Amino acid sequence: MSRALGIGLGWLRGGRLSIPVCCLGAMAGYTIYCLVADQWISSRRYQTVEKRRRQRESTTTAGKHGSNANMDIDASTDKDSAVVQYASLEIGGRFVNPFAGWRDKTLLDFVWWLATRKSGNGLSSGELELERNLPLAKPYFELLDTLTGDQHPRRLRQTQSHATVDEYVEYPAIADLNKGNTITATWFGQSTCFVQLEGLNILTDPIFKQRTVFSWLGPERLRPTPCQLADLPHPDIVLVSHNHFDHLDIDVVRDLGNTVTWYVPLGLRDWFVRRGVYKVVEMDWWQECEHVVEDRSFKIISTPTQHWSGRNGFDSNCSLWSSFLVKGANLSVFHCGDTGYCPAFSEVGRKYGPVSLAILPIGSYEPRWYMCHQHINPEDAVLIHRDLGARNSIGVHWGTFMMSDEHYMAPPRDLLQACVKHGLEDSEFIAPKLGKTMLYRAK
Repeated sequence: MSRALGIGLGWLRGGRLSIPVCCLGAMAGYTIYCLVADQWISSRRYQTVEKRRRQRESTTTAGKHGSNANMDIDASTDKDSAVVQYASLEIGGRFVNPFAGWRDKTLLDFVWWLATRKSGNGLSSGELELERNLPLAKPYFELLDTLTGDQHPRRLRQTQSHATVDEYVEYPAIADLNKGNTITATWFGQSTCFVQLEGLNILTDPIFKQRTVFSWLGPERLRPTPCQLADLPHPDIVLVSHNHFDHLDIDVVRDLGNTVTWYVPLGLRDWFVRRGVYKVVEMDWWQECEHVVEDRSFKIISTPTQHWSGRNGFDSNCSLWSSFLVKGANLSVFHCGDTGYCPAFSEVGRKYGPVSLAILPIGSYEPRWYMCHQHINPEDAVLIHRDLGARNSIGVHWGTFMMSDEHYMAPPRDLLQACVKHGLEDSEFIAPKLGKTMLYRAK
């Protein structure tokens, strides 16, 4: 890349060619460089994926032909081989997906999708329909504060309205809840959730702004956020699955700064450091960290997903993408982020399951030919729910920013059909109302 640009600038300095011709030459050189580099990375990726697959097959075969006296050792060996097969993979300074089913999308694919994509997503010009189909709930602030032990006197709100209390009339009395065996999850749109796990306050893939990029640029929210970040109890940790604009809001980074611990994938810490945020733990897939709050210890585990990263055209896949599992003494929460369906989820379930609550994306999945490798559809989400051995799941990443072709209300409808197809109970996997605080307790 630098050589192509250098030749173009050299020609310009020597006065050999005009500015437009030199710029055109530099752009052509850069394009050729990118195409050749992408082809080389793709070839190396395929070779590595095949090598890992053969290594795991040989390990599994050797285990089957060995002694069966100790089945626990064989099971442990198989889990370890899965970790090796689905370890993160970096080639030529770029992270790539180590899954045989992954396919890179080309610029031509993107242009063809834009040229043929459906418009509108079923949205009407009236706000009443959106309010009816995507109603907002008020978070159960009293419950959130009690489980945190946090009264936040600076907040303007003092009490819940009667309408809000009615929303949670079926919940048990707050005084009867023990935060040591309780999970709450409140969805704010896209993959942003405020989760309380045994008293640990977790914020996931935070974005609270009206548009994804700037106030004037990027897809706009269909519905406003049910509340602002300042209304919530202060998070202890923030989980960031990847650096796309709709999963990492720079305004939230500035607001929280070093008052929380950020858990991010490999390669993303430098982005935070450049913005003055240093309390950042960078994690590789399958890496485990301990997070201690007062006298309680939690395990943070980074687990694989099938996706990609980038905030502009020059940093594509320079940082990793990841899901996270947070385990307390009695309960656990899985935050997925964006992903296509891949075999790593069954390995996560085997190694760390069952999971108490999984937060899984169910939107941005049409057209399938273009989206299937990077975004699961609701049926894929149900499969991941089963792979993880999840007791409960909530569907997120829908009804917020329209960046795909399905009808804006298709995700919850398709999720319901998938749950019926796979025999899930009504409350086992739901698409929650925006802002409603969901409550789960250890059984």
